[in-house]
Amino acid sequence: MENKLDIRKDVAGKEQRLFLEGRLDASWAGHLDDYLNNLVREGSHRIILNMSEVHYLSSAGIRILVNQYKKTQFIGGLFVLEAMSAQVSEVLEMVGMKGMLTLGDKKEENPEQAESQHMFIKQFQFDNEVLSDEWMTIHLEGDPTLTQSSRYTAADNRQIKFSANHYGLGIGAIGDGFDDCSSRYGEFLAIGEALVYKPSDGAKVPDFALKTGRFEPEIHALYSLQAKGLFSNRLSFNPIVADNSIDMEDLVEGLAQISGQQQFVFLMIAEIDGMVGVSLAASPVNGKRLFEFPGVREFVNFTTEPAYAKMLSVTLGFFARNPDSTLKQYLRPIASGSTNYIHAHSAVFPYQALPQQERIANKLVMQLFENNIPIDVLHLMNDSREVVGLGDSTFKHGIAWLGKLNNSKTTGL
Repeated sequence: MENKLDIRKDVAGKEQRLFLEGRLDASWAGHLDDYLNNLVREGSHRIILNMSEVHYLSSAGIRILVNQYKKTQFIGGLFVLEAMSAQVSEVLEMVGMKGMLTLGDKKEENPEQAESQHMFIKQFQFDNEVLSDEWMTIHLEGDPTLTQSSRYTAADNRQIKFSANHYGLGIGAIGDGFDDCSSRYGEFLAIGEALVYKPSDGAKVPDFALKTGRFEPEIHALYSLQAKGLFSNRLSFNPIVADNSIDMEDLVEGLAQISGQQQFVFLMIAEIDGMVGVSLAASPVNGKRLFEFPGVREFVNFTTEPAYAKMLSVTLGFFARNPDSTLKQYLRPIASGSTNYIHAHSAVFPYQALPQQERIANKLVMQLFENNIPIDVLHLMNDSREVVGLGDSTFKHGIAWLGKLNNSKTTGL
C-alpha cells in the first residue's frame, strides 16, 4: 500500500467536493492544508471531503481537519466530512471529533438578500447589493499641489479625528503637531475607526491607530479628501475563469457601471495579483523638489515590479468621471488620456479569508487590523510609460463598498 494521499475534485465552484484516497498522516497533512487554503482563496467556501478511501488518519491529519473547520466557520462557510471509511470513523469517534466534523447543512447556501444585480466586465462577474439611498458628503482640505514643491508649513497642518462612517486619505502623520510630524508626513488612509499611514522618515512598516474605548484615531494632515456618511452599495467581483485578474481601471469602471454612479468613494478589500504604486521617502516640508530628476530616485519609493501578489489590500479611493475643477485638483487620470479620475491609497496585509456575507465594512477592516500588522501603504498609480512601464494594479477578487458623492455636497478647501 503506497504511502501517499491522492486528491480528486469536482468542477470548481463555491461548493467543492473532494475525494481523498490514501494516508492522511504527518507527511501529507501539510499538502492537504495548502490545497484547501488555495481552494478558499479561489472562492470555494463550502467544502465537502469524501473520506471513503482514506485508510489511515493520524493526529497531524486530525489537526488540519479541525483547523480548516474553524477557518470556514469564521468566514461563514461549510467544512464537513462524508462517507468515512471504518478506520477514519473509529479514530474520530475516539478523539471526540466525529460529530463536529460530520454535522453540517450540505445544501447550497441561499441567504436572503436585498435587491441585487450582476454584470459581466472583462471576464469578471460584478454583483451589486443596494444598501441604502443615502448620499455621502465630501470634504476637500489643503492644497495637494504643494507636495510637488515641498512648500507645506505649519499653517497647512490640520488635525482630523476619525470615527465610524468617516473616511479619508491624503498626506499626514500621527503625532503631536506640525513640528513633531514634519519629518514623517506620508500617505495615509482612514477607514472609519482605523487609520494607517506610511512615515516618510525611512520607517520600514506603517504606523496605525484604532478606536479603543473613547480614543478616536487622528491624523495631522497637510491635505486630505474626506467623505462622511453611509455606503449605498456593496459590490463583489469574482473571475469567471480561475486565475484571471482585473486591473484598477477596469475594476473601477465596473463599479461605476453596475452602480450607475459617475462620482463616488469606494472602500475595497481584495486579494492582490500585483500592486503598482508609490510612497514618499521624504517629507514634503523642506522645499525639495521631490518628483524632479534626479532627486525623485531618493525622495520617492516606487514599486520596481507589480508587488504583493497573493496578499490582501484595503483600498480607499475617490473616483469621478469628468470631475469639476475643484475636485480635479485632488485626482489624477486613471490612465493616460482618460476622462476618468481617481485618487486611491491602499494598505497591504498578509492574506486571510474573511466572512463572505458581512455587510458592514468597518467590521471586516477592524478584524484585519486586530489580526495582522499592515505591511505597506501605497498611493496607487497606473505606470503607463512605454516599454518600461509596470502598468496598473491588478486584483484577483474582492468586495467593495461604494458611497455616492454629489458636487452639491462638497465642503472645504
